[in-house]
Formats: sequence, C-alpha cells, structure tokens
Amino acid sequence: MMQIFFIFFFRIVTGALLCIASCPDLALFATGSFCKTVLVFDSRSGYSPIARYQPHQRAVIRLAMSSNYILSASEDKTVSIWDQRAGKIMKTVTISKESFPMSMSMQKDLVCVGDSNAKLHVLDLKREFEPVKCYDTEHKKGITGVHFTPGCVITSSMDKTVRISSPTDPPQNLTTLTCGYGEIASIDYLNDVLAVSGTEGIEIWRPRART
Repeated sequence: MMQIFFIFFFRIVTGALLCIASCPDLALFATGSFCKTVLVFDSRSGYSPIARYQPHQRAVIRLAMSSNYILSASEDKTVSIWDQRAGKIMKTVTISKESFPMSMSMQKDLVCVGDSNAKLHVLDLKREFEPVKCYDTEHKKGITGVHFTPGCVITSSMDKTVRISSPTDPPQNLTTLTCGYGEIASIDYLNDVLAVSGTEGIEIWRPRART
C-alpha cells in the first residue's frame, strides 16, 4: 500500500517535496514542494488531497501545522497562514527584507521563525500573527531548525551547532552542541529526546542522567 501511495502522490506535484508537517488530532498532514504548492491530506480518506493551494512566489521550504492553521515558509521571504476552517489564506507575513524564513515552531499562542541571517522572529497568534520580537542569535549561519517549550528554546544551524537557550526576553544561551555529521538540516524534539539531522547522518541526544 505504501508503494502505491507514493506512485500516486508523485503524479500530483511536478516539483521536489521539500517539507512535511502533521496534525495528529485531525489525522491530517501537509506537504510543501519546490513548485510552490501545499497539499493537505486526510490519512483516513484515501490518497487524494483535500486541499491544494499556492501561497508563495518561490519554493515552500518549511511547514508548521495545528488543528486551526497551516503555516508555510518560503524563499520569497514570507510566511503564509492558511485557515483550515475557512479553507483559505488568512494572511501573509514578510519576515524580513534581507533574509528568508528557514524554520518554524508553533506552540499555543506563539510562532518562532528562524531565518537565513541567523535571527529568531516571534509571531503572536493573538495579534493575528503579527511579528512582535526579533532576536540576534550566536549562530554563524542560517537557522535550519527551531523548537520551543516552556523550559527552553532549541535552535539548529548550518554552522553545525545546536543551541539551547532560555525562554526569556531576550533568550540566553544555556549550552551549545556540535553536530559531527555536517551542516544541520533539521531537528526534532520529543519526550526529552533531541534528533539532529545532518548532511551525513543523524544524531540522537538525551539529557545526561543525574547521579
């Protein structure tokens, strides 16, 4: 079944798939592609997309998804917000005139966006996704991954490092991890486990056991 799915799916889009995000609460997932298209699927209803839209002028390189919204980031320097209930684009936000968004994390009422100039932007859902903060980081290259929790903010970069910072204004660096597998493409964090994807391999990090 999985093989049949991929054969069918690749007939839908003409460009390479660059990102994917899911919403387990709704059994939905979305994909972004080089051909500027976002496709939304319901895993319970077959292989045809339930929504298809083109929110950007250039490739869709990152997605974030909740039960209410799908956020897409693009090389055209914007983040687009898709309203899942209304079935339409709610808003398009220009992150910066000098850089483009490379990573996103959406938690409750805030969205963190990492850009190609190693800056971290914060959008406020309560203010209709308006940018409310922008922070310099100590990364030397673009931020390829971001994840924030009530206890920390985790960012990864093409400079081969992962920085764990405090969730304060501004964030303060707590520790820095160095990836041994090349430039970092993305990260994921769940249940105190950090997965780091480099160009040459994947690293798994866990908190050091207390003695």
